[in-house]
Amino acid sequence: MKKLMSKLFAATVLATMAAPLLGAVDANAAAKGSKIILLTVSQECSYCSLHQTAFKEEAKKLGIEVEVKINNFDAAEQASQVDQAIGQKPDAIVLWPADASAIVPSLRKIKNAGIPLVVTNSLPDQKYSEYWNVFTGPNDIGNGESAGKAMIQGFKDKGYGSSDEVFVVFGVPGTPPQIQRLDGFTKVLEGDATGIKIASAQPGNWDQTKATEAAAALFTQYGDKIKGVYAQADNMLAGVIVAAQRAGMDPAKLVLVGSNCSIEGITAIENGTQYASVLQSPVDDGVYAAQAVADVLDGKTVESTRFLPHEIITKDNVKDCYPANGK
Repeated sequence: MKKLMSKLFAATVLATMAAPLLGAVDANAAAKGSKIILLTVSQECSYCSLHQTAFKEEAKKLGIEVEVKINNFDAAEQASQVDQAIGQKPDAIVLWPADASAIVPSLRKIKNAGIPLVVTNSLPDQKYSEYWNVFTGPNDIGNGESAGKAMIQGFKDKGYGSSDEVFVVFGVPGTPPQIQRLDGFTKVLEGDATGIKIASAQPGNWDQTKATEAAAALFTQYGDKIKGVYAQADNMLAGVIVAAQRAGMDPAKLVLVGSNCSIEGITAIENGTQYASVLQSPVDDGVYAAQAVADVLDGKTVESTRFLPHEIITKDNVKDCYPANGK
């Protein structure tokens, strides 16, 4: 009898101990089997492609089924895709806005449909933050500020004066990264740079060929006055380097600052033609978004904003970029 009672007591204790564990498993299982839609902006830009791949791989690990809808930074097409997505009644939507302002009516529609929403990579005006559950991605103002600080340090390292000028090659006009990175960069130069002036700014649309054309025109217009260039992505800065070489300029003598820490930037920093980049991992960007949507579906309490780090990268610490590019 005593043995029987002991066994019953042990079984009761084990069941009691296991109950919270089983509950924890159940609490974390809501995302598994969920069907979500990722609305993203391009398969052509390398960053966008790496983001999408990382997102899908992480979602698969989390047991989430993903349908992807892509537009080429086309706000009108994205609005139509949002309407289609709402009609499909997914468990959640993850959205990379094609345009910071044009996306607002679509955000409102998703909210009114009661569909959980994670905004990834491109942060709309935060006065509309009631329309999404979580934002994950870069702090693009901080990214631009880091680029500005790198430009200032580069001017000091190369011995350039405050009367010298720089120009900017920016991304697709109207996109949050384009607006916010330029704001951050300009703020730092105006506040800390003892007079470094932005001579001009032209769009490169996140594209190397277009960036080459924009930079060529600006080098022709401003010539030797230009001592530095800020391109909002490293692939565009690769175009700036090509344009500088065609103009008979030595890129190593310019302060060339990019962003995103892409493979083009790593290579150029290591060979001395690019002064700096700003770390932004497309892999982490995609993973953060997938983890956020899983947490939302699991009913967890999550921070409304999760930013990527934006470390300044030069030749001294370029290896910090390697994990973002699989090196």
